[in-house]
Formats: sequence, C-alpha cells, structure tokens
Amino acid sequence: MNKVTYTYPTGKLIRKIVLVELALWLVPAIIFVLVRFLDFKKEWVKPYISEEMKEHSKEIASSYFNEHIRFTFLHPGYFWFLLLIPLYLVIDIGFMKWKNAKINRLGNNQVQSLLLPPIRLRALFWKYFWLRNAIVGIVFALVQPVLGEDKVTNTVRNAELIIGLDISNSMNVKDISEVDSRLTIAKRAMIQLINSLRGERIGICVFAGNAYVQLPLTSDYDAAKMYVNEIETDMVSKQGTDLAAALTTSLRMYTKANNAKLLLLVTDGENHEGGIPAAMGELLESKVKLAILGIGTKQGGYVPNDPFKPEFGYKVSETGKKIISKVNPTMIKKIAEQANGYAVISSSSFPNLEQLVNQIHALKSEEKGEVELEIKVNQYQWPLVFAILCFTIYLFFPFFKPVNAKAQ
Repeated sequence: MNKVTYTYPTGKLIRKIVLVELALWLVPAIIFVLVRFLDFKKEWVKPYISEEMKEHSKEIASSYFNEHIRFTFLHPGYFWFLLLIPLYLVIDIGFMKWKNAKINRLGNNQVQSLLLPPIRLRALFWKYFWLRNAIVGIVFALVQPVLGEDKVTNTVRNAELIIGLDISNSMNVKDISEVDSRLTIAKRAMIQLINSLRGERIGICVFAGNAYVQLPLTSDYDAAKMYVNEIETDMVSKQGTDLAAALTTSLRMYTKANNAKLLLLVTDGENHEGGIPAAMGELLESKVKLAILGIGTKQGGYVPNDPFKPEFGYKVSETGKKIISKVNPTMIKKIAEQANGYAVISSSSFPNLEQLVNQIHALKSEEKGEVELEIKVNQYQWPLVFAILCFTIYLFFPFFKPVNAKAQ
C-alpha cells in the first residue's frame, strides 16, 4: 500500500495523463496515417509489397473506408479549441504546485493529517479525465462531423415565369398618356411585377414579327430589371405582332423541372401574323399557365415613325391616312380563354397587377415539384451527448469518494 500523502503528486499525475493521452490518440493517428499518407505508388513501398497485394489492399481500403468511415467536418477550424485541454492541464498543475508549497509550510505528514484530507492520485486523474472528455465532445460537436448520406424528397415551390413582351411599332403609341408610350408603361409594369416576386425564376422574351430570347431564366432580379429597361421597339427588325412565335419561343425557355410555370404576354393585341391554333395546342400540352396583360385604349392613337423624334410624324396607310392602333381586347380575351388562362386589359399609366401577382403566388402553393436529393448526415448530436454525460460525471464525481479514503 502506498504512503498516504497530503500534497498533490503532480509528477505521477503528469506521467499517467501522458500515457493515457498517447493511448487514446495512438489508434486514430495510425488510421489517419494509413488513410492519408500510405500510398502504394511511393517508391519506398514497392519493394515490400507485391502487385497482387497492392490491388487487394486497395480494394479492401476503398470498399471499407469509403462505405463505412467516410466522413468530413463542416467546421474543422474549431479543432483549435482542443488546445484548451493542455492549457487547462498547465494551469491546474501550476495551481497544485502553488498549493503544495503552502501545505509544506504546515510541517510534517503528521501535522498535515490533522488539518487536511488525504490527496488521491486516482481522484485527481479521473477529475482531469472526465473534464477532458467533455471538452473533446464539445469540440467535436462544434466541428460537426458528417458521416454517411441520406436520400430525402424536397418540395420545389419556386415557379418559373416567362414574360413575352410585344415590341412592335404599335407599342410606341401614346394613347394612354401623352408622356409615356405603351411600351414604357409595359416596362414599368414588368419592373413592378419583378419587385413583387418571392423566389420565382424569371425570363424575358421579346417579339414583333419574330420572337427572341432576351433573358434566359434567372433568379437575379436586378439583372432582369436592367434588361427590361434596355428593351426598345427597334430591337427586332421584322415588324408585326406574331403572338404564335411568342408562345412557341417562350415555351422553349422553361426547364424540365416539375414545378409551376406561368407565361405572361404583354401586348396591345394586334395580331397580324396568325398561327395561333398550332401554338395554342403546344401551350395546352405543356401545362403552362397563360396570362395576358393588354396595354392600350379603345380609342387608340397614332403610330409614330420614330418614338424618339416626334417631328418625324406618324405612319400612314396606302391611302395616305394616319394609322390608328387600338388595343384588341376581344382577341386577347379569346386567346386567354382558349388556354384556360385569364386576361387583364389596362388603360392606366400604372397597371394594377394585384390579380397577376396573386396568381403567381397561388401557383407556388398549388403546383409543387418533388426532387430527390442526397444529403450528408450531420452527426453533431452524438459528441454533444457524450460531452454532457462526461461533464455530469465530472461535476458529481467527488460525491463518489469512499468514507475511509485510502491513498494510491
């Protein structure tokens, strides 16, 4: 039986802690070296391992490590907090030595036994051990180890919105306002619509006698508004109003994702090209919802030769009369009905888009796409539970001391 002592055995404690730490870190260190540094291609390994052994070892390593213990850490920077363990040990040992100096001033062992309880090496070690494990558990919870993969089904609510904007010459008519043309008002409405979006992807198609993709689907609303502001009627050389081409080109802009899709046509409704029935069949088959915003008045207005130079006058017919362009609500509503959609006719400088915005948000709730994703499983809860358990033992360990304490 060892001699009873009333001072802290710091030397024995340090040696015991060092041996235990070496044992605890030796196994993971060996695994780390094997996985990260052992490369069968290195020259120093080749003389000792046959080709057959190399292939067999690679097969075992890849199948086991990749399938069973493949893990990563989301926040590896927190590993630096492990330095709290040696810092705590240095402070605690220093405090013990300071207390030993005070105790030794009391006199010999007999005097110390009258004033102090015996110091147990085992109790000191277990006090360190459980606190150390609590710190390790907390650190591993902070770095958030990710182990394994799980397949989950994610609901996609983000709709895809394509705006087909009419940029034919008739959109330069100023029948709604003496200051703003139909195109200016349409662009203002588009900006207003973009500002009301909540995560939907948006694309822009411009059309007149032909249709072109102005902006592919994007979630960058600032870029979308920039493209809207740059749209002018001279962007398309072939004039006219080919709604069929607008429908066909817009439908090609959608992705194959199983989510809600809406096509908004902004036009004055003067269709001069035809071909609507064939395009309508393609629209119905694609299950894309259609909405039409009609811009203009029933009285109409003259079509300018140059929207930026009023002095150039207005377009005239073959008889020499000024051409009057009027909104065509009948055709707009007919197309919307054929597509099971809806139409809004606006003769305001600031069109009311509340109905359209509500329709977009309703589509996100009604039509949902499901995507199967593989996600990595975060295992932070296990080291956290381990840390809580160890810290609980650390707090209540002194209560487990036997009544007749014996020194080690």
